Amino acid sequence: MMKPPPLRYSLNNVVIGWREEAVAFANKKNYHLIVNDDQRPFVHFFRHEDVKSAWYTNIFDLGMKSKLPIPFDVQTIGLEDGALKVITKQNSKILIDFKFLHVFDTENCVDFGLNQIIEDHRVTDLFDITIGSQLGRDIIIKPHASFIKEFRTIRSNRIDRNSTGDFKDFVATSIVDDKDIKGFDFSDTVVRLVLERKLKQLEIKASSGRSIQVSHSHRHIVKNQFSVEETGDIDKRIIIHGRH
Repeated sequence: MMKPPPLRYSLNNVVIGWREEAVAFANKKNYHLIVNDDQRPFVHFFRHEDVKSAWYTNIFDLGMKSKLPIPFDVQTIGLEDGALKVITKQNSKILIDFKFLHVFDTENCVDFGLNQIIEDHRVTDLFDITIGSQLGRDIIIKPHASFIKEFRTIRSNRIDRNSTGDFKDFVATSIVDDKDIKGFDFSDTVVRLVLERKLKQLEIKASSGRSIQVSHSHRHIVKNQFSVEETGDIDKRIIIHGRH
């Protein structure tokens, strides 16, 4: 059975990236965007209809303007005979003739002559408050001399009757070096132990006076500081954006 010929587009400016910077840039400039990875910025919401995120807003706008030529299922992106070649996870091939290619992120990109070096990651740990979640107030804790930058309460989305927002959970934000990202000393277990110690030291309790107990529910990791180096001659139509 013969394969159908690849789809082919002709576009002036194409943006490659998945971070908020890439999405916002494409929307502002009215350029076409290829989301080249499944990673997403961290977003917490109480109900799906309450999602407020610049990333999702810009993606919605680009979709409404037909500026997302490829679904979010990219396998690889490369160059072929001067055109951008995209292979989807369903092994469909798409060719895009372009004038300028704006590269924000290099995940799943090959043959661009670029190498990404990640320095550290932004790590978000979510903790369910299993006992004492009815705090009735917002709390922010900033540990000193720690890779953990902040603990803060968020409105719990686990409790349907939480219309007033009195029931809380905790979210921790950390910056972890790339070499340490898989180390136990930087794991969610250590983050939980630090949170429990801080709650005890600061005598933070529920509005009823009950002691608070927490349980880790989810870890979200995205790159933070990174650089992009040229490993050879790159196409003069490629413009590198972001931290490089």
